[in-house]
Amino acid sequence: MKQTRIYAMLTLTSLLTVTVFAEPVTLSKDVFLDKLKGAWAGQMIGVCYGAPYEFQSCGKPITGPIQEWTPERVAGALDQDDCYVEMTFLKALEDYGLGISFEQAGKAFGASQYELWHANKAGRENVRHGIMPPDSGNPKNNRHADDIDFQIEADLFGILCPGLPQESNRLCDVFGHIMNYGDGVYGGMFISGMYSAAYFEDKDVEKVVRAGLGCIPKESTYHQCISDVIQWHSESPKDWLAVWKKIEAKWQDDVDCSPGNPFNIDAKLNGAYVVMGLLYGEGDVRKTMEYAVRCGQDADCNPSNAAGVLGCMKGFKALDAGLTGGIAAIKDKRFSYTSYSFETLIPACERVTEQIVKRAGGEVKADAYVFARQEPKALEKLEQWSIADKKAAIGVAISPVEIAVWNPKWKEIACGTEMDPGVRSEYHGKKNVLVLHPVSREKAAAISAEYQVPQGAAPKMTIDVASDERGDFRFKALVNEDVVADQIVDTKGEWKQVVLDLAEYAGRTITVRIEDVANDWKFEAAYLGAIELQ
Repeated sequence: MKQTRIYAMLTLTSLLTVTVFAEPVTLSKDVFLDKLKGAWAGQMIGVCYGAPYEFQSCGKPITGPIQEWTPERVAGALDQDDCYVEMTFLKALEDYGLGISFEQAGKAFGASQYELWHANKAGRENVRHGIMPPDSGNPKNNRHADDIDFQIEADLFGILCPGLPQESNRLCDVFGHIMNYGDGVYGGMFISGMYSAAYFEDKDVEKVVRAGLGCIPKESTYHQCISDVIQWHSESPKDWLAVWKKIEAKWQDDVDCSPGNPFNIDAKLNGAYVVMGLLYGEGDVRKTMEYAVRCGQDADCNPSNAAGVLGCMKGFKALDAGLTGGIAAIKDKRFSYTSYSFETLIPACERVTEQIVKRAGGEVKADAYVFARQEPKALEKLEQWSIADKKAAIGVAISPVEIAVWNPKWKEIACGTEMDPGVRSEYHGKKNVLVLHPVSREKAAAISAEYQVPQGAAPKMTIDVASDERGDFRFKALVNEDVVADQIVDTKGEWKQVVLDLAEYAGRTITVRIEDVANDWKFEAAYLGAIELQ
């Protein structure tokens, strides 16, 4: 007689329909732990294999020789954000449990101290300024919402959810919206869904890819992109370059956070390269990593995802020593910014997985897990950043919400996108800092505000400014279109104060405009702290 279990999942966007499952499955702990170790080892090896090629080939394939792998290179994984960011999420789950809220997840991420970029950086800054998930990852507050960030750190949730992709989707829904939205979140759900399936599939790579695809809406552009890659691979199973060219022609649309630049950190494009590695690698870890790297762009993150999934399929014991031989030497060393080593990471994941199995109605035995496997199921409501809205948003380097957090009197007039402008919680000891960058060599970044200058003998405005450690910029200030300051700021990251004499404007309403003008076009960011009218 078949047993049935009923499982319902409440997500941010919808209450999924009740799903009825058939006979429970048994996953031995030995198999689970071997695949768990294989998943982490694959990520570590993959990111270090691809590290020399990260964004070294944008908009073009790598067709020359690839650096040969040596086992000791895996030590570099200890300092890779592809690994240690995931451990922030793991620690949050250990601290708050599986019912962790959006705000708890956001604050745990907000407390991290490592350097971040793009969607991760914007999401963390939003949280630090009180904009909590899901708003912290929403395009209205985060122009990087479709970037790769959550995709490269979502491996954890599939690793924790063997055969339970609806559980991994639930966790991705919470953590993914800290920094991403729509395709940016779907990329993480896709990656984690593949890991979830990999616990029950040793050889059929395409089956695992399709299982991951089942976790995201068919209407999403991410789903469409990956579906294209699967179809094109079936048409040209021996010609990866032909498929790469098709991906480039259709999906490299330059509607991303760095328009006009072949650099592309878009989640779906790089997700396509993960799938290229898996399909053309044909179950061989080295070939899988190589093809993922040859596709270019984020060429360390993509082989990390691909090798992690394949490592989970194969298990640690099946990976040859030529790949894993360097792990033993670092197994007790902590990953940067975490309390986890490879040796302690495995039991920590095991503990959380046992909680997840129980949450899904399963049973934890001494030597096995017994639970009803879940079918991959996408969230019912499509979440998609439209091309039109995206084009409008990427033209705005700093959102109105973000600049209002810095100082509500000011608004952005113009700003470039280089050096990731926006609000920083701290820069060289000063809190709440706005970063600008010129639009081009010819066009300055600019902000403006209106002030009522008080009557008095010597009214003035003080502005805290600093240059980047690696460069300088030309600071220009105008009051009612009159230039009142024009100087090179070259402080090597230290702070100085610029004083504007406003005596001739006493008792009047003025418009103040501050510009970051290009000087020698080397790290031209302007850092602005407090602005005070006295």
